[in-house]
Amino acid sequence: MPRASAALQSVLMLLAGAGTTLSFAPFSWPIFSLVVVISAYLLLQKSRSGFRSGWIFGSGFFGAGVSWVYVSIHYHGGMGVIPAVSMTLAFCLGLGLLFALQFYLYKRLFRYPSPLGFAGLWLGFEWLRSWLFTGFPWLYLGYGWIDTSLANLAPLGGVWLVSSAVLIVAMLLAYAIQHRSAKPLILGVLLLSASALLPQKAINTEGRAIDVALIQPNISQSLKWQQSHFEEHIRRLGELSREAESAQWVIWPETAIPRLINNSFDTLSPWLNELEQRKQILVSGFPRREWNEALERWTYLNSLGTLTGFPSIYDKQRLVPFGEYIPLEHWLRGAIEFFNLPMSSFSLPTTPQGSLQVGDQQVAAAICYEIAYPELVRAGVAAGAGLIITLSNDTWFTGSHAPAQHLQIARMRALENHRWLIRATNNGLTAVVDPKGRIVETLSQGEAAVLTTRVWPSYEQTLYQRFGSYPTLLFWLVTFVTALIYSRRHRSLKH
Repeated sequence: MPRASAALQSVLMLLAGAGTTLSFAPFSWPIFSLVVVISAYLLLQKSRSGFRSGWIFGSGFFGAGVSWVYVSIHYHGGMGVIPAVSMTLAFCLGLGLLFALQFYLYKRLFRYPSPLGFAGLWLGFEWLRSWLFTGFPWLYLGYGWIDTSLANLAPLGGVWLVSSAVLIVAMLLAYAIQHRSAKPLILGVLLLSASALLPQKAINTEGRAIDVALIQPNISQSLKWQQSHFEEHIRRLGELSREAESAQWVIWPETAIPRLINNSFDTLSPWLNELEQRKQILVSGFPRREWNEALERWTYLNSLGTLTGFPSIYDKQRLVPFGEYIPLEHWLRGAIEFFNLPMSSFSLPTTPQGSLQVGDQQVAAAICYEIAYPELVRAGVAAGAGLIITLSNDTWFTGSHAPAQHLQIARMRALENHRWLIRATNNGLTAVVDPKGRIVETLSQGEAAVLTTRVWPSYEQTLYQRFGSYPTLLFWLVTFVTALIYSRRHRSLKH
């Protein structure tokens, strides 16, 4: 019976972790995050090994939540099904170790149930994932609540304050279950309801508007980097841009120019001249190279910049491991086909990156994965930006839930900073998001199309803009230490 009970608990932990995915896009059932946190907390009280339980939970959490890495490894990395599944599994199991450490620390530090201790560690590890080993800031609990009243907390303290509210409500409900008391349940419902009463900033559309056109070329990933198709790709982008003659800004997606920009102007010039004649500013993603004096060699950068009008460039500051650079490259490069993906030899910029200058506007730029870093985007806006532009190529993950998750994350950045957000992608989901995090217009996946709309620069500061995540982190640090002191005193009294 004990073995059967342990096996059942392991299965329940795995299912609880996997169930978290249902709270995020494209499913968007936020109630599941409450169920998951409550289940994990209650199950952990009966577990003998916090490390083992956490690893099982974390493997389910990431196994269901980011299993989409399989698409890029298998379909675009040229790896067979079994090796691709093995590599995806290893990736998810590796990430699961974070929950193993989180749950281990809880069991080690709290010998008796401590809802606040559990919640404090969870929030702390969400923050840890934003920077540890360059960071993997995905699947924060707060993202699942972007379309609920709890989202009103985002301009006050960012996604981590929304996650905090989810954790507090979950722990109140768990406490109600443990002690069979209705009072915590009622308090949890009141907290959820109270968030709807928080004041919201109005969206100012009385100032100067900017007409933008987002180009979604829908170029096949299998053909994108074949240089024999280069001129055809540029022609498609140029012809789609002609459909937006009234736009002031024309936005092409990440690496829309699939060749080093240094070597591309012969093909680009006719199209750039057309845009110049119409007085349109082209913003595009492209790879480029520059000489690195310190390394005494050429380095390659994933960049976006203005190719007409006043020249301005932004270089990507957060690179995707194995996708844009290869850790331990000396040993891994060439070992298997996946480690030879196109554009997997990027470097970090050697100079600080500020905002992008587009015409007379300062814009906070984020390339693909970077939009998931709350503090990075906040810093870009703090440099004086009135808008956020993010370019992406989610074709790497077509057919999975990654593009929907990615857009949901981008919406949170717009809400946190109270800025219009422009998102151009190769094959979807291209979108424009208003300062309240709502999708104003979007293009479907898998279509070549142009999205034309209007945005308004804003320069109001949210509380999150001013103070970042520090107040939320400080609150949880104080709360966690208090819970730890209380737990130690409670244990000494028991003995």
